[in-house]
Amino acid sequence: MTEIQYSHEPDAKRIVATKDDGQEVGKIEYTVSENYWNARHTWVNPDYRGNKIARKLVDKLADTARAEGMKILPTCSYAKHVMEKDAAFEDVLFKHDMP
Repeated sequence: MTEIQYSHEPDAKRIVATKDDGQEVGKIEYTVSENYWNARHTWVNPDYRGNKIARKLVDKLADTARAEGMKILPTCSYAKHVMEKDAAFEDVLFKHDMP
């Protein structure tokens, strides 16, 4: 399989997965609120599904949020499933009872 790169595009409010030739094969998009980022949509090109790209996008979003001191509210069904089931995201998961 081709190597996939993951990069944060803050102006577009997304993490994108691309092949060496620049072809986009996946993305996770978010909106920005005062206290958190809303992870609202994850997409992976059907030809690349099954390669853990979506999980790596969630991981990269979480790492980026940590670095910027933000929390994540996952409203995307995939991100919500992953983040609420894995204790590794506990520190970055936004809870509604937070200020």
